[in-house]
Amino acid sequence: MRFKIQNVSAAIVVLGSLLSTAGRAQQAPASGAAPQPKIQVNFLNTCQPAQADIEAMRRALALVKDRPGFTADFEISRGLTTLSEAEARAAGAPAGSANTPSSWVRIRREFPEKAVLTDVQYSLSSEDKASNEVLALHLRDTREVLQILISDSVAATPAQVVKLDTPPDRIRIERFGKSSIVLARCGAVDQSSYEPIFASAREILEKYRVAMAVKTVVPAELARLPKAKESKSAAGNHK
Repeated sequence: MRFKIQNVSAAIVVLGSLLSTAGRAQQAPASGAAPQPKIQVNFLNTCQPAQADIEAMRRALALVKDRPGFTADFEISRGLTTLSEAEARAAGAPAGSANTPSSWVRIRREFPEKAVLTDVQYSLSSEDKASNEVLALHLRDTREVLQILISDSVAATPAQVVKLDTPPDRIRIERFGKSSIVLARCGAVDQSSYEPIFASAREILEKYRVAMAVKTVVPAELARLPKAKESKSAAGNHK
């Protein structure tokens, strides 16, 4: 009888130990759970960036200020696009631009292997009475800068934009592992100290307009696009 009682006591001790261990195992994920990731929101002051950001933008523009030297490879595309309301919102298009046909032309050129840039893309789109021009420069060494975007948006026809060499009103530097730097024209703010940056961006844009034959290629490609009514009727015939 004594033997049996000792075994029962031992069994109780072992069972208690197992239950205690199981309890700690269940509590471990709660106590050792990874902390919730922190959410960081960066607000870009596009009208008056910090001086450190302006210096970084100046260095980035200096990398691409030289006259471009392309390889023989190139690509030219054109099209007519109509965005739905959801697509327009997702693309950040201005209010009221949904269901409005947008005609566009894109030119892409490649650079030699030892060049600072890998490729450059110029695009001009026209929607209703507004035109948007974007020059996208992609750097080969992306440790600091991924791409440089120089753009302008004006109430003018594409022919007027390319003929008048419209100056850029927005510069964006996309950086690796860091927030972007943006400088945009703001009429109600004194931006006189940023004029050298805008001047550098304009010089770069004008060089690439010439090198990519924008004044010749863009009007010719846009002229080959069907008119909005022609496009809609053609789409209806395929239904």
